[in-house]
This record gives sequence, C-alpha cells and structure tokens, in this order.
Amino acid sequence: MSVTKEEMEDLILIGMVRKVRGTKGDLKVESYSDVRGRFVGMKSAYFRSPGKEQPVRHSIEKCEEMNGYVVMKPEGVNSFDEASNFIGSEILVREDERAQLPKGTFYVDSLVGMSVVEEGGRSIGVVEEIVSNGAQSLLSIRQDDGAEVSVPFVKPFLVSIDLEERSILIRLIDGMLGGGLDED
Repeated sequence: MSVTKEEMEDLILIGMVRKVRGTKGDLKVESYSDVRGRFVGMKSAYFRSPGKEQPVRHSIEKCEEMNGYVVMKPEGVNSFDEASNFIGSEILVREDERAQLPKGTFYVDSLVGMSVVEEGGRSIGVVEEIVSNGAQSLLSIRQDDGAEVSVPFVKPFLVSIDLEERSILIRLIDGMLGGGLDED
C-alpha cells in the first residue's frame, strides 16, 4: 500500500526489526516506546526498509512482549527467508495510533514547534528538537533572533508545559543565553 506525503509526515517511529526469531516468520523487534504493552494487540504497522524512503503497511498476525523485546509476525510472512527481508526495518504507526499516555505525561516529539517563554514573559523562541546528551535531555531552541540555545530539560529550568497552548514556560539563570537576563 502506497503512502502519501501527508501520511508520511504523520508517521511515528516506534521500533526497529533487529533479527528473525525462529523459522516461521517471527521478527525480533527493539521497542523505542517506553509505554509498556505498546505492541500487544497491534493489528497493523508500517515497515520502512533500510535505504528506502517509502514505508509499506502490513497487517500483523501476532505481536507479544517476551523477555524485554517484542516478537511480531507480519501476516503472510511464513519463513526465515521472508522474515529476513525485514531486518533493519523501522516500524512506524500513524500519530492517531499512538498508545494513550497517562494524564500529565506527553510524547517528547510533541514538544517540537512549541513556543518557549521565560517566567518573566519574554519570548525565547521555538523548540527545534530534543537532544539527549546521556546525562539529561536538552531543549534545542531557535531564538527569535535566529540564534540557537540549549536549555536543560530538567525540573529546575522547566516550570510548565501547556500542550493545548503549545508553550513551555522555563526558568533561566543569569548568563544562560549568553548575557545577563536583563539584556534585551
């Protein structure tokens, strides 16, 4: 099934096929989701093969979690050789097929494009990406003047996130943006 450009923009990466499990077409999948049980009961997913731009939607015959990984069997894939074609494939779902999160939690990629405002009301810019440096995540913010700044995505700096208003309120320390906070 072909995917339109608009549909491609709506797809979310949730895992990757790492290897074949057994001889009957089962795939061993690394989950990129921290939502427990995310894959259980999945009826279909998009698979994007390495080096290919266009993903292909497949029905899922079975999907279960086992020993810290996911075992998935695409419908019509019944042998080791057929399953081997999926190794390295990204597994994607439409945004509206994402697992529901508990109240007060959010998907990190939903922060991209949000406006960032300092506690005093000054606009800082827009979140371009969330970068993990191992110790903590950083909000990479494109400032209103075009410069880029990184702010630690941790409680001392994060005041609130308003998903409906698409804004993040942050607390800065003096000099954090390259000068004193009283500079405008």
